[in-house]
Amino acid sequence: MPARDFTTLLRDMSELTEIRAVTALRYLDGGAERIFSSHPQVFAATGFKRFSDAPTMARVHETKAPVVSDGAEAIHAGFSDGQRILDLGADAIANLPVRRGDGRVVGQLNVMGRVGAFPPSVLGGLQTLADAYSACFETAGHEEGAQCD
Repeated sequence: MPARDFTTLLRDMSELTEIRAVTALRYLDGGAERIFSSHPQVFAATGFKRFSDAPTMARVHETKAPVVSDGAEAIHAGFSDGQRILDLGADAIANLPVRRGDGRVVGQLNVMGRVGAFPPSVLGGLQTLADAYSACFETAGHEEGAQCD
């Protein structure tokens, strides 16, 4: 099996749909630690984000289910950095919970693309990939290229 890291995950997800950007968050008490960004110059790759400040992230955490936001209006309504998202040419986001094999949700992926990029068939494939990479959300070092097998 090939090495698992966020770069490989991004490549694997890109085989399912066009992706403009991805961020990864590891759940902690009260919020999530940013552990990866495909565009760190736009979206921080480190830091902490509180559930109280991020309603969409909180919803994914609470429901343990994906949330898809389609269209500029939905992006502006759901994300404080909505304009930065739109400036990347992304007008849709799939926020995916990341589940370990035992079902415990350990984080989430925010996958940014174009409206219509996340129909149920694609969303199912993205969710399967997100879950397959759950070890990346529990590994300590997250520098670029770090493996998380």
